Amino acid sequence: MNKLQLKHRELKIISVIAASENISHAATVLGIAQANVSKYLADFESKVGLKVFDRTTRQLTLTPFGTALLPYINDMLDRNEQLNNFIADYKHEKRGRVTVYAPTGIIAYLSQHVIAKIQNIGGITLSLKTYNLERKAFYEGVEFPDDCDVLISYAHPKDESLVASFITKYAVTAFASQEYLDKHPISGPEELEQHSCILIDSMMIDDANIWRFNSAGGKEMHDYRVTGNYVCDNTQSALALARNHLGIVFAPNKSVQRDLETGALVPCFSEQHEWWLDLVAIFRKREYQPWRVQFILDEMLTEIREQITQVLQQPPE
Repeated sequence: MNKLQLKHRELKIISVIAASENISHAATVLGIAQANVSKYLADFESKVGLKVFDRTTRQLTLTPFGTALLPYINDMLDRNEQLNNFIADYKHEKRGRVTVYAPTGIIAYLSQHVIAKIQNIGGITLSLKTYNLERKAFYEGVEFPDDCDVLISYAHPKDESLVASFITKYAVTAFASQEYLDKHPISGPEELEQHSCILIDSMMIDDANIWRFNSAGGKEMHDYRVTGNYVCDNTQSALALARNHLGIVFAPNKSVQRDLETGALVPCFSEQHEWWLDLVAIFRKREYQPWRVQFILDEMLTEIREQITQVLQQPPE
């Protein structure tokens, strides 16, 4: 029996048709004429001597053979992509995917102020994904997602084999609108239990959040149980509710700079009650990193640190 000579193009077309279940949609995704997609499919089925799809007027569905075949096709495509990425990395070519995870506020900051500053990204696909921390991450360490290349986080990694590169320190404290504070005055963290606090879903413990503050002017930390009518899955949504006078939000100082400047939000306490966190970039050791990841990581950290330095060098108003 002669061995089948299967081309990468054929396999890619079969994979895309299976994902879209429609010749027209597959043609759009692939950027080729619908008639050519149909011909590739017919030629492939003729070559293997088995039908891959059952055809109806509206869509294509995989035959039992097609269902069994598809994982092999996708595995071959993945391996081919890995091979191409390996060669590109060895040659220091800019191609392949780099996945960056970070909390919502950090993703927004990267999108607005950092990513556009990376010059000559070439053929790299930069994927930004939101990863909001659970409370236990601050005590047990943060998990590193399987598809992650770089994780920017307020917590250090649970896996001690990973590198945690320090970026800066972040202060987290309580903010609210002036209208809310005029109606509901507060003088210290111990009074938070009497207020409507805007909670973060990933930090929920028995319908409450635990907010941590140091004593004013001291290093001693205290935990406070807070409750409220509103629960958000990210800080940005919580800040929007606070701007609308719906309660107190616990957020990094850096996330509310514009709100402080415009007066949309103000600090809740006259004395300095804060929780200081390290902002770190977590990644695998460089000897285990593809070159494209090293390129993006270095460019991001250089830009972030330059911006932090500029802020620190600005004279106080």
